[in-house]
Amino acid sequence: MLRQHGHALQGFLENSWCFNATLERMNNHFSMLLSRLSWTRRLLVLLTALTLICIIPIGDALKGNRSITSHEMMILGHFHNAPDLLLAISTVIGRVFSIAGTALIVSVFLFYLIWTEHGWVQPVRGAIIAVTPMMVTLVVKLVVNRNRPGTPLGSLASDPSFPSGHVTASTSCEALLFLILQVRRVRKPPRRHRCFLRLATVVILTLIPVLTAVSRLILGVHYSSDVVASLILNALLAASLGVISQHWTMETS
Repeated sequence: MLRQHGHALQGFLENSWCFNATLERMNNHFSMLLSRLSWTRRLLVLLTALTLICIIPIGDALKGNRSITSHEMMILGHFHNAPDLLLAISTVIGRVFSIAGTALIVSVFLFYLIWTEHGWVQPVRGAIIAVTPMMVTLVVKLVVNRNRPGTPLGSLASDPSFPSGHVTASTSCEALLFLILQVRRVRKPPRRHRCFLRLATVVILTLIPVLTAVSRLILGVHYSSDVVASLILNALLAASLGVISQHWTMETS
């Protein structure tokens, strides 16, 4: 019996040592990668890490604060009287960035990268940039478990409210489309007369998550803090993943 416990303890220590060694190697690699980035990109990654650390405590604080909840319900009251046209548009946006709609959009974009790119580097980058924010949002939703606002359209008891999954989905799709535009620009630099068109495209793409956030308030299915937190968190996360994956691609190519 003692010998069995001794072997079990030895195995546990060996596994713990291997796990700690792996963590140390990952930490060293991340530190080296961070040190090679420009100070602006380094600041972006550090700000993203800080947001990831704080997002769950912020959600818990919002969940338990009745005063903030009451104030946010007043904000939703102003959106409740939106015209029928805006309500219809918001409903369409909700269906576009539902689970099925987002899966279809991401699949089409990834298939485009696979079809146009020689190799798997850019498709893998795209998958990481698109899927990671949605996975992080799912984890935060389950941990915080904030109830939906008490509105006729907001009674979705089975789905936690914080942060907004639809805003996350729109941000992921936007980030993936930005990656496609970046890859195309590297392969075929745009002509001068198309700079205005490119700028307009960037502005429109940037507005998509914002419009999605507003649509969730019009439908009354999220608090304002849900959509704002989702916008900030996932914009930072997608940008940092794009920067890190781009630097990693340049080093390995």
